Amino acid sequence: MLDHHKDTLVILAKNIAVEMHHHHAVQLVVSLDKPYNAVLDNQPIKFVRGFLIDSDIPHACQSADSTVLVISVDATSAKGRLLKSQLSERTFILLDELFSAEAIDEFSNFYWRYCDNPQHEFDPLYLIHKLTYEQRNITPFDERLLIAIDFINQYISRTIKVIDIARHVSLSESRLRHLFTAQVGIPLTKYILWVRVKVALRAMLKSDTALSDAAYQAGFTDHAHFTRTFRRMFGVSPSLLLKYGQFLQVFGL
Repeated sequence: MLDHHKDTLVILAKNIAVEMHHHHAVQLVVSLDKPYNAVLDNQPIKFVRGFLIDSDIPHACQSADSTVLVISVDATSAKGRLLKSQLSERTFILLDELFSAEAIDEFSNFYWRYCDNPQHEFDPLYLIHKLTYEQRNITPFDERLLIAIDFINQYISRTIKVIDIARHVSLSESRLRHLFTAQVGIPLTKYILWVRVKVALRAMLKSDTALSDAAYQAGFTDHAHFTRTFRRMFGVSPSLLLKYGQFLQVFGL
């Protein structure tokens, strides 16, 4: 249902250190060359090849010497919810618990062959597909939540009040807030901010839109508000990510 909202962000980051942050997405992070140090749910871990981490869990990466593929999947999407089921109530899982060393090496080799010759195919979501291919049973969201999520994505460039969303789905404001947090896992207002960040980033990637214009298109009050929110969710400023990030894509699954 959410495919048209572009629910996946793929970033290839080189020579970048990401400070502590958390966001709505379920995230798969993979080093395509050297292992790196990370802090996952406040636990320092050395020499990781990657990890799968749940939404709204604090984490940081010191990957200044590594080429790291970061895949963020909206937790309200079907793929995001399937990835959450892989965690089995854990906040994160290291990559080598999910895949063999050979499978990780093969994925990395696919990328480097693609770099040497773009005619070679490289699917950045290959590991995501492997994790979710045989899992199809997820409990559906309450239909009113799906309508609320569509409403948010449709009117994200405007000022969105929770009371207006509640009226749209015929719920009280308190009931909508409770239902959203219970089923999605984060407060409704946090989800709205996540959608605004995605929309702003998409605008910058598609047409080299200035940060201030992208922030306005996504409904932020100003450029500073967007930058603060982005840094809190990604651990770097949007300008730094655009400077050191490559292979940036925003697309549906």
